[in-house]
Amino acid sequence: MGKADRLSKRTDWKVGVDKNNENQVFIKENWIRSMYEVVVEGPEVDMLEKIKRARSKDEDVVRVVEEIKRAGVRELRLRENKWKIEDNLVLKEGKVYVPKDKELRVKIIRLHHDVPAAEHGGR
Repeated sequence: MGKADRLSKRTDWKVGVDKNNENQVFIKENWIRSMYEVVVEGPEVDMLEKIKRARSKDEDVVRVVEEIKRAGVRELRLRENKWKIEDNLVLKEGKVYVPKDKELRVKIIRLHHDVPAAEHGGR
């Protein structure tokens, strides 16, 4: 990179003064929230139901759900992990926790990996 020329130098900036755009808003907060709206459709709806049913087979999830119910709280922090139940789905750190069911996990990977848009073509 070259040196800044006269036109790119700000006369109101002094040498050694850090201008870090403090208090500058470039993207409104409500725009960011709307980008994260999740739509679940197609085969993923069935997969969510399978995840809900499989939670009784995972000892960690059973323990967390029992602890949340016993404590009467909406959210629980265990060993630095935040657990929550939303719409009968167990969330760990805000993400859907897929129980330790190898077959179910493989199906989920195939659902999202083996689509033409995500394939790497074997290279």
